[in-house]
Amino acid sequence: MIVATAGHVDHGKTTLVGALTGVDTDRLKEEKERGMSIDLGFAYADFGHGQRIGFVDVPGHERFLRNMLAGVAAIDFALLVVAADDGPMPQTVEHLAILQLLGMQCGAIALTKIDRVSAERVHAAQAEVRSLLAGSGLEAAPIFPMATTSGEGVQALREHLRDSARALAAKPARGHFRLVVDRSFILSGAGLVVAGPVLAGSVKVGDQLIVSPQGIPVRVRGIHAQNLPADAARAGERCALNIAGSELRHEMVGRGNWLVASALHAPSDRIDVCVKVLASEARALAHWRPVHVHIGAAVANARVAVLGERAIAPGQSGFAQLVLDAPVAALHGDRFVLRDQSAQRTIAGGEVVDPFGPSRGRAKSARLTQLAAMRIPQAAHALNALLDAQPEGVDLERFALARNLVADEVEALWTALGIHVVNARHGRLGFSPARWRSLQAQVLAALEDWHGRQPESLGPSEAQLEAAVGVPARSLLLSAVLAELIGQHKLRRAGLCVSLAQHVARLSEGDAALLAKVSTLLEANGLRPPIVGELARMLEMEQAVLLAFLERAAALGHLLRVAKNRFFLPATMETLAEAARQLAGASEQGSFDAAGYRDRTGIGRNLTIEVLEFLDRIRVTRFAGGRRRLA
Repeated sequence: MIVATAGHVDHGKTTLVGALTGVDTDRLKEEKERGMSIDLGFAYADFGHGQRIGFVDVPGHERFLRNMLAGVAAIDFALLVVAADDGPMPQTVEHLAILQLLGMQCGAIALTKIDRVSAERVHAAQAEVRSLLAGSGLEAAPIFPMATTSGEGVQALREHLRDSARALAAKPARGHFRLVVDRSFILSGAGLVVAGPVLAGSVKVGDQLIVSPQGIPVRVRGIHAQNLPADAARAGERCALNIAGSELRHEMVGRGNWLVASALHAPSDRIDVCVKVLASEARALAHWRPVHVHIGAAVANARVAVLGERAIAPGQSGFAQLVLDAPVAALHGDRFVLRDQSAQRTIAGGEVVDPFGPSRGRAKSARLTQLAAMRIPQAAHALNALLDAQPEGVDLERFALARNLVADEVEALWTALGIHVVNARHGRLGFSPARWRSLQAQVLAALEDWHGRQPESLGPSEAQLEAAVGVPARSLLLSAVLAELIGQHKLRRAGLCVSLAQHVARLSEGDAALLAKVSTLLEANGLRPPIVGELARMLEMEQAVLLAFLERAAALGHLLRVAKNRFFLPATMETLAEAARQLAGASEQGSFDAAGYRDRTGIGRNLTIEVLEFLDRIRVTRFAGGRRRLA
């Protein structure tokens, strides 16, 4: 169990930790000289029955609240310290508010210095504390009257902490490894050591990790867990890791960084959150207000983009996007605290809903519905609700990353929900079974309507069908739906066109005969079909009459107009498209140039340019930087 002290300056936090553990956590020379904590202090003690408890002693002075916030980033138990002679003071109130914003539910109150006041004052102080705690997560926390100079109350608090540690369920070491760095130092003979609480997963000596958000790869050389040498560390423990890396410099890593498994390195500067504004605030949290964001052990400047309404009133909650000046390594469920622009006052806090917030459409009603689904704590319930809220598909890999789900958890989740998975260009999209059936029904209905209106046409192209069904262009979604329906023999392809399996294009007798003649000539010329003028001479037709027919046949999908005066058979163009796919596949960069395509197909320079530009238009390829890739 990890315990953090909280409370006003000079209320005896450090002395209390010393009485409980025998360790003086004031390690800095300035702390000794001034008699007050400035930075975080750490202590560990064996409380019996196998309960080794770690303590984080935080400074109480308002000037060092930034350090206090770094210390309570990931704790299991809050020990709120209040001096009986003073009672609750300004920093007591602010520290309690911070614990509330961080969702703290487990804790106790140490009422110190009772030997300096009368019994009546002790009772009055207890009543003041109980009044302060009303409505907070620590409302039912026990109060321990104490005099650390004589040891009165120390043993009772030790026993309560021991029992609380025994009752606290061990955090499962699920997910990929995450450690919040709140301390770093150089150890003689070892090198760089970083320390902090482990939020998820486990780590062992020899593991490869990433310093985030910088992206520096490191290797774990040694581990201390709960201040003891260990081969491994896991979620729920404080640990110190001796790390090394070829790209690592000592000054690169410090408080505010994260040490994570490589799968989790995905820093973001737009984080969608649920914000709770403190009831004590005099005014609402307005849209685009500048703030200081404390998350993990990091602090960053940001603007608050309030979503939905333009402000969040005191005591109320709402969705917002934190637009940060610098990226942070946050994940779903991480807690944060907001302080005002001058860093003088805590104003709000909350939890991360989506660590990868969009830059566009963030305040639309559909997005707010998605955020409500994402906020559901249980991953299965959240994903199920999100599938309903995002008919265009859920980015499953981003969902898994945001929730820190490992591969086995991901597969089990998708199987349990019966999700239909589509391999899209930028990851895998998930659809509920009902949504997938709806998409298939829409495609079949759109094709039936098309054939009814244009019986002479082979069918629409994929781009035309995308527009008819209303799915996102170039998303690969329609291709996945079509592939499944073709596999079920409900649809078929005819060149670039798609049709119902039973559809037969009904051309007039004259057009059918002429198409047969044209097709024979085009096929005889292989990959270099004749231009319109040459074709007219071969058929002994007026060029204008033939061109009108060729345009009509192309509009119906029987031919493809690749250039102004050149038409191809769909099968010929498929051969040329396959040549592009093979060239891209054979390249280490996945790209090719026009000269390479010309040499592979042997169709000549001018025709190569016409064909490649046509492949760009029908979204087989895309052109950038003088080369082409598959679209």
